[in-house]
Amino acid sequence: MSPIEGHTVWIHNKLEWGTWAGVDAITEDGKKITSNWSISHKGFHLTIPDDISSYYLHFGLISFEEVKTRGPFTNDQDACWHFHGNVFKWKVYTC
Repeated sequence: MSPIEGHTVWIHNKLEWGTWAGVDAITEDGKKITSNWSISHKGFHLTIPDDISSYYLHFGLISFEEVKTRGPFTNDQDACWHFHGNVFKWKVYTC
């Protein structure tokens, strides 16, 4: 059995039908770790490698609102977030 490497950030896209959402994981010095996206009502995940001690999440969609940044987070456990709303007004919450 291989050891688990890193932690998973699960994203639930609960936006109105047809709305695209994406998340970037960023280091404290602004370097991109990973990213992923989905169309509404499809979930996705990011894997944060073990060698990253802390990170920020940048939540975004094709929208009239700015990207929402959360963090910093320590990379010591899995996490879960969900998007709600539409292109005019949207929010992100922890699960």
